[in-house]
Order: sequence, then structure tokens, then C-alpha cells
Amino acid sequence: MTLPRQPAPQPTQPGEPVGPVKAIGNFVRKGFQFSGRASRSEYWWIALYSFLLSGAAEYATSQNEHWVEDSGVFGGAAGLVIALVVLAAAILVAIFSSALTVRRLHDINCSGWWWLLNLFLFLGSLALLIMAALSPDPRGARFDNPNPRRPQNGVTA
Repeated sequence: MTLPRQPAPQPTQPGEPVGPVKAIGNFVRKGFQFSGRASRSEYWWIALYSFLLSGAAEYATSQNEHWVEDSGVFGGAAGLVIALVVLAAAILVAIFSSALTVRRLHDINCSGWWWLLNLFLFLGSLALLIMAALSPDPRGARFDNPNPRRPQNGVTA
């Protein structure tokens, strides 16, 4: 009697560089996933988008702040709803970015706890950027979940 063959486990390592669209898809799909690894291209595409969007938001804010104050458009309930939506989006992006950074640290075979370098404002962030630029280390596979269907240490895959 032969047992049915089990499908080979799928690795969580991207394996190949991802393009700009795939990077966004991974960013959203793996937003709460702190296990596994992220490639350099996945990390740097999101870093580029974050930089460009924050610059555009800063420019739009500086151009429109007088218009908003003079017209009173965002006063009252509408302003509160918009502020809450923006706050919720900012919290989600912060969580997703933290998860991406932890997965990138795993790819260079470092613990995700190195993310706490962000607490040291400028120097910690600079150190993390340098670490994110390092080459992948195959030993980082130790951070992969060997069974993606079964959560590892309470983390969902």
C-alpha cells in the first residue's frame, strides 16, 4: 500500500528579484507577516514608494494649507472622518513597513529584534538602511516557517 505524496513545501524566500508591482502586492499581502524573508528589491521598491509619497504629501500639504484654512472645508464631522481614515492608513503602513523590515533583516540572517534600532532616531535608521542593502545570506532560511499552513510561534503565514 502506498501513501499519497505530499506536495513539496513552498519556500517563503522570494528567490528572485521582484518588480515594482509585485513589491506592492507582497507589501499588502504580507503586511502582518513577521516570519520569512524579503528580497532586497522588494524592500527597496517600497522604500522608493514611501519616499516619493511622503514628498508628494509634504508638497501637497504646503500648497493647500492656506486653502484649507481659508475655506473651512475640512471642519466638523467631515474633517474628523478624514483624519481618522488617514490615521488608520498611517498605522497600517507603519505595521506593514515594520514587518517588511523584519523580513529583510531575516534575509541577511539577522534577528528581527534589530528593528528596534529605529528607537535611536537618526543613527539607528541609518544602520538599518545599511543592513537592508546587504546581500542575502542563505542561513537566513532559519527564519522561514517550514509549514506555511501551520503558524509558527503565533505568527500567521
